[in-house]
Amino acid sequence: MIVGNGQLAQTFQKISHQDIVVFASGVSNSSCQEEREFQREETLLLSTLEKHKDKKFIYFSSCALSADAYELNEYYRHKQRMENLIKQYSNNYYIFRIPQLFGDLKKHKTIINYFYNCIINQVPFSVYNDAYRYVIELNDLCKIVDYIVSTQSSKLILDIANPYRYKIINIVEILENLLSIKANYKTLKKTDKYILDFDYFNQVVDINKIGIENFGEEYLYMKLKEKVLGSKS
Repeated sequence: MIVGNGQLAQTFQKISHQDIVVFASGVSNSSCQEEREFQREETLLLSTLEKHKDKKFIYFSSCALSADAYELNEYYRHKQRMENLIKQYSNNYYIFRIPQLFGDLKKHKTIINYFYNCIINQVPFSVYNDAYRYVIELNDLCKIVDYIVSTQSSKLILDIANPYRYKIINIVEILENLLSIKANYKTLKKTDKYILDFDYFNQVVDINKIGIENFGEEYLYMKLKEKVLGSKS
């Protein structure tokens, strides 16, 4: 069962099983400060947990919660509360902490899609000079989650991301290179970064067995190259 109808939910239709609930209807914008949006997710989460106590429950949280000394805004504190509710009301959960997601290059508030649309439409934007992000492509996330749920016991909290940490300015440069368009942006002096530990991820996930290529520094370029070429065909 899939809860949600966005791009994340649509991707996870591929692993939809009767004994699994994929909760893909949470607040996705990390800049969100609207209490009504947080309350909407919490109400739906509790209702879903109550109705499907016998099923494996998959929830998507944020990698930022795994980082040491990273300042948590309202969105991240909301994600903490949702994790705690799941641990309280479910005995069969998988909480996957994820980074910046990207799928089809369409208009969306996530960073990569936002940069892409700004560049192709020549819209000015700003970039922090000392900001870094981890990434994962939606189809690869789906493959990894399917593998973990099939091979690992529940009551699991795990970061899922390509292990290479990208400087935000470098993400813009990759898109500029692939699109052959110069972005119209200004650089702001601000730090926004954290470091993740992937030791546990590497213990439970065999990327080669799943069939994901280019995990590492080349990952984002190769994945975005496929997306850009696909958008032009």
